[in-house]
This record gives sequence, structure tokens and C-alpha cells, in this order.
Amino acid sequence: MEAIADLIVSRWFTPEAPRELVDGHRAMLVSTPPDGYAATCEAVAAWDFRDRLGDVRAETLVIAAAEDRAAPLEYSKLIADGVPSARLVVFDRAAHLANVERADAFSELVSAHVRQRVEVA
Repeated sequence: MEAIADLIVSRWFTPEAPRELVDGHRAMLVSTPPDGYAATCEAVAAWDFRDRLGDVRAETLVIAAAEDRAAPLEYSKLIADGVPSARLVVFDRAAHLANVERADAFSELVSAHVRQRVEVA
């Protein structure tokens, strides 16, 4: 994992992310068993539910990051376009781990989405 850690982490965070945040996630990655990481990558690569997006009936919040090289914005747009009741929000100044890099904004957005669903119910 050490051999690929810097490349992977560079996809997870923007260059402006706090160093301690990046270093902590890099350490976590390096401690991950290589076979488990590879199996997870294979599973995600094989997972394709595009043909079922129209079946989603829940109000859906699709969150993307403008600088995400691991899951580019066009993937999020595809999901948002395919799910009938989807809304796409794009975080600037964030990469693949936008929920970590922009934790406060991410939590606020998700909390508002959930609150709105609860109020409607």
C-alpha cells in the first residue's frame, strides 16, 4: 500500500486540505490489507446500476466534489439525471473525500436534506 498511497491520497483531497487530515488518511490507507483494498476496488469497478436509477423513488441528494478525480463530476450528473427526484450539489474546493475535507458543509447539507424529508413525512 505504501507504493500507491501518495497517488491515492492525492485523489482523495485537494492540495489545500490540512496536512494532518491528509496524513491521517494516508496512514489509514497504508495500514489497509492490500488484498482487501484490491477487492474493494474491483467490486466498485464492477458495480453498475445505471439501468436501475429510474427505479429510485426516494428524494435523493447527490453530492459531488468539483475536484474529484476518483469519481468525476460526470458520474454524479449521470446519477442525478437518472434518479427521478434527485438534486445535485457540487462542493467547490473538495475532492473525493468531500465529507472529510468539507465536513461542516457536508454535514449541514445532509442534515438539512434529512430534516426536510422528516418534516414532509
